[in-house]
Amino acid sequence: MSIHRRTFLAGACALPIAAQVQDLAVRLPEIPVLPPSPPSQLSGPYAGKSWKIQYLFDEDDAAAVLTDLRFGSAERGMAVGGFERKGKEEAVALITRDGGGKWTPVKLKDFPISLNLVDDSRAFAVCRDSLLFTNEGGASWARLKLPKEAKRHPMLRCSFLDDKRGWIFGGGITFYSTSDGGQNWSKVPESSEIKLKDENTVWNWMNWFDAKSAFIVGNSAAPPPEASRFPDWMMPERASRRRLLPSTTILGETRDGGQTWKFSYASIFGRVVRMRNMGARAIVVYHYGDGMEFPAEVYALDLSTGKSVPIFRRKDLWVQDAVPLASGGVVVAAIESPGRLRSTPVPGRLRIFLSLDGKAWNEMRVDYRATGRRAYLSRLDDAHIWAGTDEGVILSLSSQ
Repeated sequence: MSIHRRTFLAGACALPIAAQVQDLAVRLPEIPVLPPSPPSQLSGPYAGKSWKIQYLFDEDDAAAVLTDLRFGSAERGMAVGGFERKGKEEAVALITRDGGGKWTPVKLKDFPISLNLVDDSRAFAVCRDSLLFTNEGGASWARLKLPKEAKRHPMLRCSFLDDKRGWIFGGGITFYSTSDGGQNWSKVPESSEIKLKDENTVWNWMNWFDAKSAFIVGNSAAPPPEASRFPDWMMPERASRRRLLPSTTILGETRDGGQTWKFSYASIFGRVVRMRNMGARAIVVYHYGDGMEFPAEVYALDLSTGKSVPIFRRKDLWVQDAVPLASGGVVVAAIESPGRLRSTPVPGRLRIFLSLDGKAWNEMRVDYRATGRRAYLSRLDDAHIWAGTDEGVILSLSSQ
């Protein structure tokens, strides 16, 4: 498969939203222009299906936060995060062996930030101070070291081809590789030569398309020019009036299994937070600042040609994740913003949308108790899809 790196940046990152910022007289329409059809009008293989809660953290005087959700098979999956009880934090992995019918908490020795599955037994969890590995489906975990530089720049995600070959990335221009399952880490030399400010740069996502080809996407942005002891959610007028400044999107590509990397750059208003693919077809989620009219956009990208088109953007929805379907459709998970700012600490309602062709959209029924500030999707196949929120909710797509 031929992957068009430069065309991807030119097509997917030169967004129409950037034109709107340059010419405030332009008002972009929502996509779809009309609101998505209600769940009652959903037809085809998903007619009658809804998102039902499998796990709901509901304890008095306690809170939960889930940071990631992954399934390796129809029966075996896990979520990671933590509980807070009486001011004490407890890091946990929630594991299931029956497709989510029962979730069992397993205590972890470090707080997990993200999860990467090799298969339904082997997984890595990037944590605050370490990397954890399980080959027992989450029942027990071994503690490994992060790169030494993680003391200065936090690591956020990892991507492993098997239980030996992997990459880890997060803050700073440099990302790292291992060939011994995280026992030792080496700098990816080309990344260390990137001419951007180390303190302003973050790698957000990595996708492997086969054993040889991968993308890694990040952005570099200066901090807001004004300083304040009050967060944006306490001063929404300030955030909404803030002058928008472009950031640099970085796209790294390898075609030799990670031995060498090449990088391209583009200046845009926004950053890539998700890039999911199925063969040459990819779905990309962009996030924008509070000063933008749209909080997020979803693009469909053809990796063989570099052609990209926007398929979903709504003013009141902060899209968190999106996955392609083998049938050609797309599932989008979004949070309905409870206020004017996406940065508010108040959780919003989880809303999930389905398009069978990337053009016509339906909203799907979601249990009203599903709320959060972040949302995650895990697709095994078109019949087995799960969703979660950072508020401690896990749901599955069900016909019952």
